[in-house]
Amino acid sequence: MEFEDLRAKVLEVADSAIKYAKDSGVPSAEAFVFNQKINNVSDNNGKIDSRLGMVQGLGIRVAVGKQVGFASCTGFELESIKQAINQAHSVAKVSLANPMFNGFVADTKTAKEGFLDPEILNLNPEELTNYLDKINQEINRDDKRIISTSIGVRIRWGGYAVGTTEGCLSSSLTTAFTAFCSSVVAETGERKTGDDFVVGRKIIDLDGIGRNAVKKAMDGLGAKKFEGTEILSSVWETRPVSSFLGVALGFLFSGSSYVEKSNPWGEKLNQQVAVEDFNAIDDGQNPEYIRTASIDTEGTPRGKTVTIEKGILKSFLFDRMYGKAADKATTGNANRGFGGPAFESTPVIMPNTIIIKNIGKNIDEQIAEIDKGILIRSEPIGLFTANQATGDFSVTCNHGFLIERGEIVYPLKSFGLAGNYFKTFNDIQQIGSDREITGDMLQSPSITFKNHTISG
Repeated sequence: MEFEDLRAKVLEVADSAIKYAKDSGVPSAEAFVFNQKINNVSDNNGKIDSRLGMVQGLGIRVAVGKQVGFASCTGFELESIKQAINQAHSVAKVSLANPMFNGFVADTKTAKEGFLDPEILNLNPEELTNYLDKINQEINRDDKRIISTSIGVRIRWGGYAVGTTEGCLSSSLTTAFTAFCSSVVAETGERKTGDDFVVGRKIIDLDGIGRNAVKKAMDGLGAKKFEGTEILSSVWETRPVSSFLGVALGFLFSGSSYVEKSNPWGEKLNQQVAVEDFNAIDDGQNPEYIRTASIDTEGTPRGKTVTIEKGILKSFLFDRMYGKAADKATTGNANRGFGGPAFESTPVIMPNTIIIKNIGKNIDEQIAEIDKGILIRSEPIGLFTANQATGDFSVTCNHGFLIERGEIVYPLKSFGLAGNYFKTFNDIQQIGSDREITGDMLQSPSITFKNHTISG
């Protein structure tokens, strides 16, 4: 299998769909073709499971003036594609007009493609099982405190194409490699979990994943209850803070909520929304990032957008329709596939990869400056319950540690952490120097915040 074959396949299907739409008298149409293969092996407490899978299908939008209909089909059978096009056309004719709709992409332009690893296409289940063995070898099975482990290695490759009756015919490909280890340990009736993972567009060295997962779990043993309620500083490792900030910024950067006047930052453009050290860029063009692509999912070239510069809100993120409605250009942020296969949904505005700029001190140096505070080592529970209008949030942290006089004192049992996102962006004490590449929508270095309410 070659990358040229993958690209040719999705482009051929998109082109055939658009030709049929034209021949059928469809006034305007967009075909989104998706094809992805997945090879996954896992080891759950010694039980090996290997699975090969493929996800492929087509999503079609048809426009009759400003009336838009959508339908999809699984697979690339011509009759199924024809039925989807005819169904989308029928839906369009009875749909209400969308006054913001301004047509489909009319030309073929592409940006840079992300890194493609040809070795991923050739890995077989036996070779993936060898990667499992490497992770397993790092785990001391003689330690009776380890009661459960789950290990997995997953590769995927494929791509998508967009074709329109207006003249667009573009594609983008991807390769991805993921490995993880999750461990459960127990001692004197107390159970703790720990995990580690790597993710990238090419095959990655797995050294340390097994050891790190077990160590994180062991570090949580001997946890004590946080007594009372205090307003303290909280130091967040890179992965949990990426999730924490991603929930807020994914909405606050949305050009759709800006146009619809439901965005709390809607009147804040070119105003200060965070501390001066806070800089954020939505980067759809770094070849190392999982979410990088040459086009977005409606055929517009991906780009790089400065969203916050020195604490000042500089831009929202747009697709074609909302960019026009805001009298601004698209930023190449049309995405699909949240909650299901990409071809079964229409485009929505989402970040590509938000990058928080590194500043200075690593997490150990940040901890050393805390008189009393909390270290957060895993993603809290309840992030998506934050009030998007007011910014208020209240989450539960299951993997935290008490900090006193610059030292980690002991692990904590589950505790609550509450605050307000809009205040939090202005309550940043330190931004770290240790950002790592992950598959997350937002990638941040470690960060220390002040004025979070901690309760046991």
